[in-house]
Amino acid sequence: MAQSYPPLHLHPSPQHQNHPLTLNHPHQLIPSLETDLYVEKWREVGGIGSTKTPQFPVVKDPGKARILSTHLPYQILGDILNSSDCKIVYVTRNPKDTLVSLWHFLRKSSVVEKDNPWEVEAAVDQFCRGVVPFGPYYDHVLAYRQESLNLPEKVYFLTYEELKENPSFEILSSQQVNKSNEVPSVFPLPYSAFFRKGEVGDHKNYLEDNMIAKIDGVTRNKFHGCGFMYGIEVMGLSPSN
Repeated sequence: MAQSYPPLHLHPSPQHQNHPLTLNHPHQLIPSLETDLYVEKWREVGGIGSTKTPQFPVVKDPGKARILSTHLPYQILGDILNSSDCKIVYVTRNPKDTLVSLWHFLRKSSVVEKDNPWEVEAAVDQFCRGVVPFGPYYDHVLAYRQESLNLPEKVYFLTYEELKENPSFEILSSQQVNKSNEVPSVFPLPYSAFFRKGEVGDHKNYLEDNMIAKIDGVTRNKFHGCGFMYGIEVMGLSPSN
């Protein structure tokens, strides 16, 4: 299972023109647990709240490898994951870059009203208070990190910055299919909305110094206070330190 705090979308780079990632958007190849399976199945019976019960797919061949993606927190999935043989790859990203990416993504969606745009100042405040989709960022990250320490053979925890050291994102985001304005059935956004620059430190182009200081203060308290020295840039060191 590929797990991350939203919105993070990284997959291996295509090696030839007939590679599946050249012809398909990554979300078409790796189904989302919450949208492609849960939401879609409820839609088939009339939507969430319907008196009918959706029929969720059953894996009939447990020996065959399957990959799902999800943004759900460990606090929700923990019991299910611990009782299964599922392995997890969890990817986190610098909190400030995560916020800016989430801000851009939601401003393109119907979640934010066009006549009442989500201003970056409000986004910073809500992010620091944990009032964002899929729950508080810091709790989300720390829960999976702790499980990676407790069960390293089951949970693999890594950072976006580590992935960028061996980049394939630029190749993937340049594929024509990922520039498409086609809108997937389960999410009211074009595929192009899932890809931006993906640059480490991109938050500096959008956040004022006082906003950065506010998020860094929460990061020191939440991450550094738990011994996870991540999320604050130090001169001469990468954000992953």
